[in-house]
Amino acid sequence: MSERKRSIAAWAIACVMIAAGAVVLVVGLLTPVTFAWFASQPLADATFFPGAGVFLSGVTIIGWVIMTIGLLAVAFLAGRRTARWPSQGNSDSAT
Repeated sequence: MSERKRSIAAWAIACVMIAAGAVVLVVGLLTPVTFAWFASQPLADATFFPGAGVFLSGVTIIGWVIMTIGLLAVAFLAGRRTARWPSQGNSDSAT
């Protein structure tokens, strides 16, 4: 596979990962988070109010992870594209 085809494939995979991560993230945020008590702590004086914080579901966290990996791949590919080594046939440098 040529360098150009590999580059296009890498960019496409990175963009698909970003899009998939965004879709999973939106689905996770739109799904209500439920939780239940599985044990009691009778000697504690603290009271827990579920509305006081933000609860993230597993789907939301997976969406963040997929999207982050895609963004890191895009950053890597952009850096690689802008910081290419000069070609070997270039003899303009002073020796």
